[in-house]
Amino acid sequence: MSPAASPMRRALTGRIVTMATEGDVIKSGTIFIEDNRIAAIVPKGQPAPAGFEAVDPVATGGTIYPGLIELHNHLSYNILPLWRVPQLFGNRDQWQNAKSYKTSVTGPMSAIALADDGSLLPALVRYVEAKCLVAGTTTSQGITLSNWSGTIHKYYKGALRAAEIGSPPDLPRAHSKIPDIDAEDWLKFDNELKSSACFLLHLSEGIDAKAHNHFLALRNAAGDWAIEPSLAGIHCTALDATDFGTMAENHAKVVWSPLSNLLLYGKTTDVAAARAAGLTIALGSDWSPSGSKNLLGELKAAKVVSAHFGLGFSDYDIVSMATRNPATILKWDAKLGTIATGKFADLLVVKGVTGDPYDHLIKSREQDIVVVTIGGRPRFGTKKAMQLAGGAGEALKIGSSARLIDFTSPDQDPGIERVTLAEATSRLRAALGGLGTLQPRSVAMAAAIADGRVSRAGWRLALDEQFGNNVQLRPRLAYNGIRTGPDLHAVAAAAEPLHPIKLDGLTVSGDAVFLDTLRSEPNLPQGIAEAIAAFY
Repeated sequence: MSPAASPMRRALTGRIVTMATEGDVIKSGTIFIEDNRIAAIVPKGQPAPAGFEAVDPVATGGTIYPGLIELHNHLSYNILPLWRVPQLFGNRDQWQNAKSYKTSVTGPMSAIALADDGSLLPALVRYVEAKCLVAGTTTSQGITLSNWSGTIHKYYKGALRAAEIGSPPDLPRAHSKIPDIDAEDWLKFDNELKSSACFLLHLSEGIDAKAHNHFLALRNAAGDWAIEPSLAGIHCTALDATDFGTMAENHAKVVWSPLSNLLLYGKTTDVAAARAAGLTIALGSDWSPSGSKNLLGELKAAKVVSAHFGLGFSDYDIVSMATRNPATILKWDAKLGTIATGKFADLLVVKGVTGDPYDHLIKSREQDIVVVTIGGRPRFGTKKAMQLAGGAGEALKIGSSARLIDFTSPDQDPGIERVTLAEATSRLRAALGGLGTLQPRSVAMAAAIADGRVSRAGWRLALDEQFGNNVQLRPRLAYNGIRTGPDLHAVAAAAEPLHPIKLDGLTVSGDAVFLDTLRSEPNLPQGIAEAIAAFY
């Protein structure tokens, strides 16, 4: 029998913000990591734990936080740039039918999804995963893939944790899609919620009566609510204090995407009422067409929006929405969300050790990130920090700083693993620049899918409620005899001719147009865009 492999041991020093409670900060200390878990947390001046005597800690010169956990995204769409929203909308069905939305979002994504020759989807997965990692996100949500022959899970199983994949039994899988028949049957929908540890569902997206009816439809004729402790309602922008009281009575949760809400509706969720009701609140950036570029950016949006509307959230509250709160919602809090001995070593280090530790993270930019670890493994960071921590990977630059990013994972699809970030970027730029060529091929493929002529094996994008992929992101229960939720008709490539668009920048610092587009958005209350831009 061969001897057991020696454990991998690493250590990082810096200011440590545990997020266990407000103010639980070690001004200078060391986190000792054995394999994928935190072995010990030791203040400066105390000896290393047994087994770590020979480990040379990496002096990060920064502040160490739990890795960011995002509970609302549509990852596959994050190759698209910020859409300039043309008008104020009352609910999601309205903006989904806007002409410019079809040519800026659904049309391009349909072309990518359906005209792919096998080279674009691995590139897309690689690129959107990188967008998360370079901003300190260690877990995200929003897998929308389908396999022609079976399971989809392995195709987003890369370096980044995915909420829908988890790592059972330690990290149970979250659900985010309902089978079509269950989405319109009250009892089946409620049973879906009852059988899940966490169910992330879009709920009451918008600000008008139609959006509110989507929530009221959760109550059946007997007065029972299809609201369970597993339910985490995404958006909930149409809900009032009474509604949040109902959610709290049933131990549900809320996922807030303030920037996306304001871009589309000019208003955001009454999260102050949600908090007053006792609901746990997490953050999500939504997606790049109508939201922040990443969760680090959404922290800034949340701070600005809280100040603008007098919502009363402290910086600790806001950072909690991207660390401890989402871990609690996922039922991962025993393993992630705070820095503690025995937990998985998902960590984010940003440069600097002065000032309020929570404000420090919110103000940090992508170019301020020193290193990101997932399960103890250095996945992204400055070249120096990565090398000192024993990491490796592909070279890139964030601003003027040399970085390394490591995507390798034995469980992911080999077609993805072979694609570098540089190659992915090149492929996607070419595809988005040639949408006019892709569009006819995508229309032909849509027709082939519709009449059952498709026979190729492999996997593809199953875009959110664009194709008949037999899963929904929101319930479609009836209220006053009228079924709520989206129209299920399959949507082919946009009828309007498609024109070239630019690949969304990997970071705000590397995107020359993001902040200018944000400033031009007509629905943002005055001062919001400039306040967010001031962080950069």
